[in-house]
Amino acid sequence: MRYTAIEKELPAHELEADYESAQRIEKWRVGEKALFQTNGLFSIKYLPLSSIIKAYPHDFQIKGGCSCAGTYPSRGVVVAYKDGGILKLIPNREREADELIAAIKDRIPGLDTEIPERYRSETREKY
Repeated sequence: MRYTAIEKELPAHELEADYESAQRIEKWRVGEKALFQTNGLFSIKYLPLSSIIKAYPHDFQIKGGCSCAGTYPSRGVVVAYKDGGILKLIPNREREADELIAAIKDRIPGLDTEIPERYRSETREKY
C-alpha cells in the first residue's frame, strides 16, 4: 500500500505493522503510532499520534440528498496537530464519532478533548 504523511514521515515497515493491528472505525484506523485515513483503494494518509494535540467533537452541516433538502447537523471529530492544521473526520453515525475520540484518547494519555469556547454554541454538549 501507499502511505502519504500528513505531517511528518514514519518508517514504512512500522506503518505496515501498525496499520494491520489498528482499530478500524469506518474509513479510519487508529493504531499505536498513527491515525490512518483510507482514500480510495490504494492510497492511505496517516498522521502520527505524536503530532496530535487536540481532538474534540463538532457538529458539521451536511448537505441533504437533493437540492431542496437543505442541511442537517452531523457529529464529527476535529483533530488538531502540531503544524497548526486540522483534520475533519465525519463518520456516518454519531456513535462512530464517539468511538474515534475514545480510541485516540486511549492511545494518547492526557489528550485535550475539550470543545473550544468559540464552537460551544455550534456543537451539542455531550462530553
